[in-house]
Amino acid sequence: MLIQVYRSKKICDNRRRKTKIKMLIEKLAFNKHLEPGEKVLFIACRHWIRLIAPFAAITFFGIIVPWSLYFMGFSKDGFFLIACIWSFLGIMQLFQTWVASFSNVWLFTDMSIISVQWRGPFSNLSQRVTYDDVEGLSYEVDGFGPTILRYGTVTLRLMSQANLELKYAMSPKKIEMELIRCTGLYHESREVRDAGALKTMLSEMVAMHLRNKIN
Repeated sequence: MLIQVYRSKKICDNRRRKTKIKMLIEKLAFNKHLEPGEKVLFIACRHWIRLIAPFAAITFFGIIVPWSLYFMGFSKDGFFLIACIWSFLGIMQLFQTWVASFSNVWLFTDMSIISVQWRGPFSNLSQRVTYDDVEGLSYEVDGFGPTILRYGTVTLRLMSQANLELKYAMSPKKIEMELIRCTGLYHESREVRDAGALKTMLSEMVAMHLRNKIN
């Protein structure tokens, strides 16, 4: 019994630690796209399968090739420096490819949906869409690999502007369900705000009526 309690407590602590780390990463990466007080409810991101081809190509041509040439006989001091610079550029390209894949996401917040596109270290494109403007969501999973690994192309259909598309989206079905959940939370929050505003307005009207009656 004590062992089960200890294991449960350890699992909860690990989940809590992972949640804190995830929230910290999200805050550092996407905080500039959020309004003050806006909370991220869900992040629709791309599948890691998209990174295999560019990672393999960059690793081969940016790291393996220069050092293979060096150990095959190009062992002069000058080429050693070239190999170091070559590898450094390859590693930087790997990092940039990973950041680009991580940063091209849809943020489902308590206010709206934000499409974030990372175009470089100093270039970001952010597009905000309200839940009221969303007409629906569709997705396509085509092929054996996408079916097994659960990724595909997700399209967010909008009423007042061009549709948004997220290719290699991870767990398209989950994105659809999260859209439904976040939309429901948004409308519930708006109803509460509207009810509070109506209550405040009625209170002010009653107070004004009483003041006029007294005067």
